[in-house]
Amino acid sequence: MVVLIFILALLPGILWLWYVYKSDRFEPEPLGDVAIVFICGFFAVLPTILIELGLRMVFGLTGYATTIYEAIGSAWFIAGAVEEVIKFSVVLFVIYFNKEFDEPVDGIVYASAAAVGFASLENFFYMLRFGAHVILLRGPLSTLGHVVFSTLWGYGLGRGKFHPRIAKKLALYGLLLAALAHGAYNFLLISPSVFGENIGIPLAFCVIPLTLFLWYVMHKHIKKSEAISPYNPHPEEDELDKYDDMSETA
Repeated sequence: MVVLIFILALLPGILWLWYVYKSDRFEPEPLGDVAIVFICGFFAVLPTILIELGLRMVFGLTGYATTIYEAIGSAWFIAGAVEEVIKFSVVLFVIYFNKEFDEPVDGIVYASAAAVGFASLENFFYMLRFGAHVILLRGPLSTLGHVVFSTLWGYGLGRGKFHPRIAKKLALYGLLLAALAHGAYNFLLISPSVFGENIGIPLAFCVIPLTLFLWYVMHKHIKKSEAISPYNPHPEEDELDKYDDMSETA
């Protein structure tokens, strides 16, 4: 039974990752490198749990938010900030400086790999605790949520790799957006326990349009990254090149 639960926990993430991976048309990443990032994202859940437990103890947050303070703290400062920073760190330290990271879209691909690895172990723990049926929601929503959050900073890493002058700014901006989006998603999900069912349940359903909007943003980022790829036979002009020109003339 545990083996079946483990397979079910992995399956949605692998499908989402394959979808993003196939979007890298010109110079696909080695599957071995993608797998390594996936595995690192998977095991990154373990230190994340310890960090989040420590922060909850420091700030007096329980696992079940019933006040605005607890909801904001749990959603944005615990889940949003910590989890996105951890996934970001996986990509930064495991693959960012690798020679295979040679296209803007690679940031999105590797961010997705770290995200689905992370979400897969989360799915496994949730299924062990609440039952295998939770994958029916976590597969299409929570797992995809991790992907679309992380591709915000993945896009920043990918663009910044080719524009060293503004690389940190792009990466940090993407990381901030990801943490805010992740926090908003979690806040909406836990809103019934804070605002009651009449207000909270409609708010919780808002995670669906939020996820769809971020999916649309991810596709825009993929399209832009592919358009300016150095492997694209007919690349578009990269508007960020002006910052490199400023650096050369400074």
